[in-house]
Amino acid sequence: MTGGGWQGYRILAGGLALGLAACGRPGLTPLQTQYQQSEERALRYHARGELSQALQAFQESLRWAELADDRAAIVAQALNVGRVALTLDAEPLAVQSFQRAQSTATTLGDAACGLRASLGLAQIDLQRGRFDAAQAAFAQTLIEARRQRDDAAALAALNGLGLAQKGLGQWPAAQQTLNEAEALARSHGDRQLLAATLANQGGLALQTGETDRAIPALEEAVALDRETENLLGLEHDLRLLAQARQRQGNPAAALELYRQARTIARHTGRRDQAQRYDQAIERLERESGVRLPQGKVKSDEEDSRAQ
Repeated sequence: MTGGGWQGYRILAGGLALGLAACGRPGLTPLQTQYQQSEERALRYHARGELSQALQAFQESLRWAELADDRAAIVAQALNVGRVALTLDAEPLAVQSFQRAQSTATTLGDAACGLRASLGLAQIDLQRGRFDAAQAAFAQTLIEARRQRDDAAALAALNGLGLAQKGLGQWPAAQQTLNEAEALARSHGDRQLLAATLANQGGLALQTGETDRAIPALEEAVALDRETENLLGLEHDLRLLAQARQRQGNPAAALELYRQARTIARHTGRRDQAQRYDQAIERLERESGVRLPQGKVKSDEEDSRAQ
């Protein structure tokens, strides 16, 4: 399965919790000022869910960092480009960026950023369906994250490992890994990281046919991502919860959840994903005889045209 597949893989809150890094410092040179301004603009775009613009601004920041030959900034911006590119299913650019970040971090002796680049490359294996490779990569990064006492990276590695185990059909192991991730996420206190973990637990429960167990986890994930306005994570949560409601025999609730997820996909510029929601909605309406209210459909269409 590729990154553009319907299921998707979420190892982090919105995929960016370990990627975004700031380069600001006192006494900036003119070139450093340029890449900091580009970075700040990219962060604003990303916070609004305007991913295409965020990617362009991060790439611009990376170019200024290269002109300044600021290796630390190059690592930070290459990670940022990789994370946003991966979210937009631009895998070749993501691979190139993570490899650039990894090699430069190694040169600098920056173990923390090198770990984040490794996590990005492992996620690409996961999204490509290379589950054996992903399992090995996440297991190795988990060891390193624990050595560095980096809880956020450890959470990413645990979620990635659990998803790789899920892809290999190792469901009891995946459940154990994601339970460990949940315990760490709750103690860590980051709501977006907890939401990502709960969503992955819900997705596993859906795959094993445990709909009643999936729903509470997914509802909590939705609530957490709404509170933090984490649009990318929220879209993933809504999609899984829609599938759960559909299995429960509640097509009206499922349609509304798919509609909300589609609105986010359109806003963030993920057109292929939005088309999948169109197809899911049309199929469910046809099979169930239930229709979305026309006002809801019109509102979505107006949102799409406005963008």
